Amino acid sequence: MGFLNPRNLAWGASLALLVLIYLRSRSRPTIEVSSLMLFDEAPAPVARVRLLRIDLLFWLEMAALGALTLAIAGLYLRLPETPGHGRSHALVFDLGAGMSARDDSGTRLDTAKRQALAVISAAPVGDEFSVLGYALEAQMRHAQSANLESVRAAIAALRPMAVSARAAALGAALMRAQGATEIDVFADRPLPEGALEDAGAAARVNFHRVGEPAENLAIVSLDPGVTGVSSGRVAVRNFSNHPHLCEIAIDLDNTEVLHQSLMLAPREQMMVPFGPLKDDGTLHARILTPDAIEADNSRYAWAASDSSVRVLVLSPDPAVRDDLARVLLAINGNFQIETADPAKYRAEADTTALAGVRHPFALAVIHDSDPPNVAADSTLLIYPPLPRARVAHGSEQTPPAAATGFSVEASLPGAEMRDRGADSAGGSDALALGPTRIIALADWMEPIATARGGERGPFPAAAIGRGAAGLTGVIAFDVRNHFLLDPDHLEALVAAVDVIKRLVAPSDLQIVTTGSYVSVPVTGSARVTEPGGQVRTVSADASGRVRVRALEAGRYTIESAGEKVEVLANYYDASESDLSAAPALASNASRGAAPATTRAPIPRQVRPLALLLMALALAAMVIESALLIRRASRWGMRHV
Repeated sequence: MGFLNPRNLAWGASLALLVLIYLRSRSRPTIEVSSLMLFDEAPAPVARVRLLRIDLLFWLEMAALGALTLAIAGLYLRLPETPGHGRSHALVFDLGAGMSARDDSGTRLDTAKRQALAVISAAPVGDEFSVLGYALEAQMRHAQSANLESVRAAIAALRPMAVSARAAALGAALMRAQGATEIDVFADRPLPEGALEDAGAAARVNFHRVGEPAENLAIVSLDPGVTGVSSGRVAVRNFSNHPHLCEIAIDLDNTEVLHQSLMLAPREQMMVPFGPLKDDGTLHARILTPDAIEADNSRYAWAASDSSVRVLVLSPDPAVRDDLARVLLAINGNFQIETADPAKYRAEADTTALAGVRHPFALAVIHDSDPPNVAADSTLLIYPPLPRARVAHGSEQTPPAAATGFSVEASLPGAEMRDRGADSAGGSDALALGPTRIIALADWMEPIATARGGERGPFPAAAIGRGAAGLTGVIAFDVRNHFLLDPDHLEALVAAVDVIKRLVAPSDLQIVTTGSYVSVPVTGSARVTEPGGQVRTVSADASGRVRVRALEAGRYTIESAGEKVEVLANYYDASESDLSAAPALASNASRGAAPATTRAPIPRQVRPLALLLMALALAAMVIESALLIRRASRWGMRHV
């Protein structure tokens, strides 16, 4: 037995108050005298001295107050559950890309569904079930219910996503399942060490590992090279423990540029050159050899035009201007780069008199300076300065600016950057940054990387978005002292290159990684077509934009008011793509989890006694009322 809230036992002071009332009533006894002898002295009757009158009414009142006190304190009993009493179960499914791996009996998720349905069928009548899934985050797919048909329908509707399953998402799912007396986890990977302790799971956990070792190939990366200048490269990896044949094809806007068969050694990664490409367009690489996971067999890239486009680089530091020019030329050797000091730059000098038409820059890169009036299709702000009002007056916070899509809140002397897909914001593999700005993004901007510094974080380290002023990118950390060209800072260079490539891509095309949010300005609502062919209508938010999360690899189309935007989602994750591990039957012993082949013993459950105690209190008060009525009818009201 126990109490849910022992502090409520303070209500037991009412019992002491009851004793005081009875003591007070005995301190002044009542003497009956004749009405004709009001003014005569009469000796008090000799009576036996008693401190407290103990009668049936006293005990009834004590019983009522005691029962109410115990009910308020939450008295309960821990008893073994009996079949048919109505136990609660939580069914937790891994929905990462590894669960889409196929074998002769279907996907790994199909196997998990069959095992979950078997658990439901074997449960006693009256048991309740909830369905949860996790990948990037935990999701409640069906609340706890005894309606088994709706639970089965929720399980049938589960679909794997083209993203990796995070340990943090598993922990969140286990925390949501804490109210259940039994938890069944279905996954193709062992539970991370300490997952149950971190989630605080106290229920019985049954771990069901699904899937057999499988052969899988994956496209690691796709680089189109420089159109008309340098060759492109595609990296292919074999996750099998023996040699594997790989047939790969690459198309440029439906025109084949490569079709080749490769023999990959066990666990080998091979770089395959192609090109140079002759035209710009959408490049699509595909693995044609059948394997376990389909999502990592396709990858998109944008092949930029070989025509010269103008890029403006502004920075007060000449070394930074030189470094940024080197990075830009590495991305596209056809860039026509112009550099200048922001204090000396004049926008009027960038106009041409050709037919009176002004030729804007394709990209303006501005470092540690306020954005001047530059005519550019897109803008990249690196280490944006603090607002002058903040420097002068120390204001608390500035809301995100409508034009740039972000606001600078503070500056840190140093920070650490991690990829946004990491489970935690700290760790030994985090990249140490130099001076960094803390920025707040508008809703229409998407973080590319996050940082953490001091007591602040996580906050965006790099972001991009398309607003009313056009396509805008921001990099929060400083790039002085050849920061981007240092081999130890490769992650920062990758983030910068990713932002720049997306800034110079066509406005009606976005190439993203799966799991990313895509924000597109629309009028009213938009028609979204997903890679599987599903079509849905999405309404615009208050800022006139729709946000779509790419959870499948492939081509999305967003159509609104005659305009069409294509979103190409790429997926690759080495941990999810590697399916060669043997599916050893695992049980998590950290909290007594049972193997999947054995049913957990019937656990003990908490049974509150509040209703029983309240019923006893009510019965005591009813009996007391009956005794008082009987005494009043026999002896009169003065004896009540």
